[in-house]
Amino acid sequence: MRHRIKTALTASMGIVALIAAVSVLAQEVIKLGYLPQVHDAANFAVGRELGKKYKLEYVKFLRYVDAEIALARGDIQIAAFGYATVVGSALRDPEPKYFFVAGMSRGAINVVCRKDIQVKGWADLKGKVFGVLTGGPAELFFDDALKMHGLKGTDVQRVAFTAPGPPLLQAMQAKNIECMAVFEPFAATAVVDGYGYYPPVNLAENSFLGINHAMALNADFLKKRPDLAQQIVGIVVRATDEYNRDHAKWIADLKLHPDFRPEVVQIGVEHVVLDWNLYLDRTKKLAASMKELGFIRAVPEDAKLDKYFRYEFLKKATGKTEAEVGRSK
Repeated sequence: MRHRIKTALTASMGIVALIAAVSVLAQEVIKLGYLPQVHDAANFAVGRELGKKYKLEYVKFLRYVDAEIALARGDIQIAAFGYATVVGSALRDPEPKYFFVAGMSRGAINVVCRKDIQVKGWADLKGKVFGVLTGGPAELFFDDALKMHGLKGTDVQRVAFTAPGPPLLQAMQAKNIECMAVFEPFAATAVVDGYGYYPPVNLAENSFLGINHAMALNADFLKKRPDLAQQIVGIVVRATDEYNRDHAKWIADLKLHPDFRPEVVQIGVEHVVLDWNLYLDRTKKLAASMKELGFIRAVPEDAKLDKYFRYEFLKKATGKTEAEVGRSK
């Protein structure tokens, strides 16, 4: 009898401990970094689904590099930022402080010109005064696409901007620039507000397939919570597929966020490609382009860059091989 009572007490204590552990995890605040851009849609879907089980807090950033710094330091646990950013990380850090687990988007950086400036194709960009956010993906997309279409960086007059969004829009409204290369939804903002239009040039037609950004998890967080990482990747895959099928759903969900004007979202989503594929080989092409165009002095070793890409979660979420989920596409 005593043995049975002791066994029952031990089992009860185990259940209590398990409940307590689950409760602690549920109360843990998980911080997600985001940028106010329409291609972060799957990131917001993660928040909606996980918010039912965990305490979440979104942290807003205006530049990919700032989100990367916060994630590497452990200030946030999850973030979506650029493939170009991981190239810099692989050059700087001996070992990864975060890992990419799923792709998020391609394209999403577009050319917009003033309505009084006629651009019918790539050749018409010659001599135009362009506003470009320097040192990041927008400038990289722009320079690489120019080269792919037979133009040189010197074929356009460049006005450098160090802050995204509003300064570029204001410069275009003031007619200080004729065109700009800019993230969505800022390009769509110029169109909706009546002073800009999309010319028939696509900056995603570049040497690295226009890969833009991916979902990343802090290394320590991923080690502790691989189960949560799997949930996140599953949500990204499902949301991406749903939004690609149903733009109305994508638009409706973005309209729930105060960062987005409904009429801007309506236009912006038509100029973005959501893509959960995780592009390692294309990132290596991107790194080569960064070196050629002078963004970096050397490319990271393949082995170092490879470490940042974790494919086990996408493989499980999709039932596909590494090659099929983007590694060698």
